[in-house]
Amino acid sequence: MTSRSGGRRGRATESDARDCRNRIVRKLLAFATLLFGSRALGAEAALVHDIAPPHPRYAQLTQMAAEVARRTQGSLTIAINPGGKVLYPGQASLDAVRSGTVPLTFVNSAFLQSVDPDLGFLNLPFTITDSLMARPGVAERVLALVRGYVERKGLRVLAVMRGADTIVIFKSRKVRIPEDMKGLRIRVAGPGVYQDIVRSLGAEPVVFPAIEMGAALARGAMDGIITSPGGWGKNVQDAPSASLVPGMLFYTYFLLADRAWFDALPAPEQNALAGAARAAVTDKWDEMRADDARLVADLVSGGASYAVVPDDAVPAWKDRTSAVTRAFEAAHPEAMRKLRALVDIQ
Repeated sequence: MTSRSGGRRGRATESDARDCRNRIVRKLLAFATLLFGSRALGAEAALVHDIAPPHPRYAQLTQMAAEVARRTQGSLTIAINPGGKVLYPGQASLDAVRSGTVPLTFVNSAFLQSVDPDLGFLNLPFTITDSLMARPGVAERVLALVRGYVERKGLRVLAVMRGADTIVIFKSRKVRIPEDMKGLRIRVAGPGVYQDIVRSLGAEPVVFPAIEMGAALARGAMDGIITSPGGWGKNVQDAPSASLVPGMLFYTYFLLADRAWFDALPAPEQNALAGAARAAVTDKWDEMRADDARLVADLVSGGASYAVVPDDAVPAWKDRTSAVTRAFEAAHPEAMRKLRALVDIQ
């Protein structure tokens, strides 16, 4: 009798102990959630940009997001343009990060000139090219240069993305020599050096975000558009004729983070985000180049017209735009010294 009673008391004691432990665990979890917010359950970071699907670069963004989730086992996830809309086009996306509204953006390098005017070297004519970026170590050297400018302004740079060797698209026009651009209103993605390049050709630059440029062309706000093959794909019905001057105006995008937000991440998540950005974006330059070539071929097979300025005509474009580089070097000699050290890598 005594033995049975002792057994019941023993089982009751064990049950009470389990209940007590469970209550303590629940209280600790509730406290952790209150104290650390979403980090207790996994954090979601908004990434804003103006590269809307079906642009081929969108694939790299989704690959990066998937890789971040995989590397962190879901403790950090990336929400690309939450709500599925481009809410912060161009400069607005950079401003959103700098104000702390969102933690991440992929932004066209034209807008980095608002962070530091020296960064205009990224946009100079015939400077950043596929052949340069194909050299071993150059992408990391470019990132290091940019890092030296943006980190003191509260930003982290995590990746460089091949935007495009841009094309000029028209309703029916083609260009072969610089004089073919004279007097035309030409859309550019952002201010600064992009505008200077267009002006050097005797044309008038018009800054329009990508999401608005098709409608602007249709209503006559511009004669032509400088854009990527992906941008052409979205607007090919209104502008079925494209011309390429190889290397003249090259788009690059940079993945920027709010430095305070990034530095507050646990080290494993910092490493996962930086590693995923490098693997899915920076290291995929050749893949992006091939994507653009396939897209152009598909558009041409569907009836669009595409012309590449021949090699013997390119020197005239280089000569016409060289004044842009000379003027920039006069205003930013130290930036150009750093750039020349990079370009001269063998």
